[in-house]
Formats: sequence, C-alpha cells, structure tokens
Amino acid sequence: MPIKKNKNGKYQVDISIGTDPITGKRRRLTRTASSKKEAEDVYYQLTQKYNRGQTLLIRDLNFETICELYLEDCKLHGKPNYHQNQLYLIRKHMANHFRNCNFKKVTVNDIKDYQRLLMDSGLSNKSVNNIMISLKRVFDKALEEHVIDINPCNAVKNLSIDNEQMKFWTPDQFKEFISLIDEENEFLFKTYYTVAYFTGMRCGELLAINWKDIDEFRQEINVYKSLAYFNKEIYITKPKTKNSVRRISINSKLLELLLTWKETQESIFNKLKLDYNDDVHVFQYREHPPTKDIFSRRIRTICTRGEIFPIRQHDLRHSHVALLIHQGEDYATIKERLGHASIKTTIDVYGHLFPNKQKETADKLNDFF
Repeated sequence: MPIKKNKNGKYQVDISIGTDPITGKRRRLTRTASSKKEAEDVYYQLTQKYNRGQTLLIRDLNFETICELYLEDCKLHGKPNYHQNQLYLIRKHMANHFRNCNFKKVTVNDIKDYQRLLMDSGLSNKSVNNIMISLKRVFDKALEEHVIDINPCNAVKNLSIDNEQMKFWTPDQFKEFISLIDEENEFLFKTYYTVAYFTGMRCGELLAINWKDIDEFRQEINVYKSLAYFNKEIYITKPKTKNSVRRISINSKLLELLLTWKETQESIFNKLKLDYNDDVHVFQYREHPPTKDIFSRRIRTICTRGEIFPIRQHDLRHSHVALLIHQGEDYATIKERLGHASIKTTIDVYGHLFPNKQKETADKLNDFF
C-alpha cells in the first residue's frame, strides 16, 4: 500500500491516477494524514472514487482562468452580444469579489452571501438574478474542468421579480408621436418608428434589413438576420431564435412610406458619393448603418415637444401586439408575426392584454335570468 510515515510523524498517501491525456505524463495524487488508520481511509476513499470514474479534483485553476475559458465558450458558441454581455457582468460584478477565491472551498452560504451583497448594492432583483445565472455558468465551467465536483450555485434560488406594467402606445398616441416629428429633417425617424410600430420587428432586425429584403410585389419583409455593434464593429447574426426567421406582410401605405424614404436615402448617398444599391441597409444614412441608441434617444427628444409619454424602442414591439389584439387577431397570428418560438411565449408575455374572457362568459349567463 503506497503509504509511508514522514519524519514529522504524519503519514503520506501517494497513489497513481494514470497518465495525463494531453501530455502523456504520469499523474499522481498525494494526501497527508495524522495517523496510519486515517491514511488507510484516505487511500481507500480515493481509490474507490477513482475506480468509480468520479472526478478527481487534480486541477487548480483560479477564477480568472475559469472565466477566460467560459468566455471563450461564449465567443465560440454564442452571439457576439452574449459574449460581450457576459464579459461586462464578470468584469463589473464578479472579478474583484472572486479574484482570490478557492473554488474547492466555496460553499452554498458563500454564494448566498454574495447574492445578499448584490441586493444591498441597490441592484434590482432582475439584475441580481442575471448576475447569479452568469456566476452559476462560471462555476459550471469549473465543474467541467474538474476543479470542483459540485456547483454551490445550484442550491441558491433566484429572487422573485415583480413584473412591471407593460408600456405601449395606442394608435392615437402613436399618431400624436408621429405628428411631433419634423418630416423634412427627420423623415428617417418617421419611417423607422412607423415600420417598428406596424411590424413589431426587434431593433436588431430593423437595422439589419437591406432593400433586397423587401418584396414589393408580395408586400413582405424577409426577416432572417440581426445587426448589432460591439466595440464599434458591426456584427450581422442570425435572429434571436430559429422561429424569428419569417416573412412579415406590410400594407400598401407602409410600403409607400418605405419607397419614399428610399428616394430620400438615395439622394443622401449621392451627396456623400457613396455607392447605392439593394445591399444598402434600409435605415442607413451614412457610410455605416446606425446604432439602435440613435433611435432610442430620439424617441425621448421627440416626446419633449408634446405631451406624449416616452416609451422604450422595444415597447414599439409591445405596441404592435396591443394593436393586433385590439383588431381581434388570435395568438397564432401574433406568434407568427413576432417570430416567437411557441404560442406559450406569446401568451406568457402578452396574455394580460387580451380581453377578459370571464366577463364575456358571465354576460352570457344573463340569458338564464
């Protein structure tokens, strides 16, 4: 048995655990015990654990290294915006706190203490949950790399979230908003917000469409990509889900508005001496496509000219759904138009906007009186 007594009176357990799959070098595990009996128990436990094929915690990677490995996975298998989001969360909220952590010794209580620390910092429950989800994935990476054999984050529950009331504009409110736009100097913005309101497209989808994606004959917009900026670089990616690839029908007035903008856009490109063709992005007005922030900020600016309350750019998508529900459209039609993965998603997000069916049922019972 590979147990020997040291000069200090303690016992050392030394076992072989095979060869390194990458270097081919032999790997060994050593442990120290206070007595021979304890050393025998340690040897037995390690041998049994190895023979059962369980993870031997032989790697000692620090938090920074694990994060680098995790972020590399995000870059390889996720969209650029996901990688950037995770990088931001790690640098801002985790790096300093876990810089010197010993993965093997982190307990569930340690993770709960960190969660409480985030809560005390004034972050919303939703933000805390997002950080905790990312932290769990970092620890999952440590698990995958054989640094730990259990993820302490798994035992920590998410915080409850109070759903805020969804904001949207009614058709009259949207008309009021559009009336505040200076059509001569802000025709781009009028076109953009009108397309967003009457199609329900996501910001990235709107920015990504080229003129070749608009079928004038069928009056459809072909949605199959999304655009985003990261570190001042443009990324064209697939939409949010496979169901987001879709064709959205538009009415003749919206098509007419788009074609009017196209003429204006071509004139702008000619003045800038830029090539103009069907590969140009629909809402482009200079050499490169604009960022979504430009359209977000302008909403607030326009609203200050009147009494209409400002909403987020994404709320134009919610406004489109409210408009469809007001027109009596069903869940299936709305799901298809928005590009949701399932009707359940549509119901979960927008179900509260539909008329109360209980009232309709109760009214029918009047016939029995």
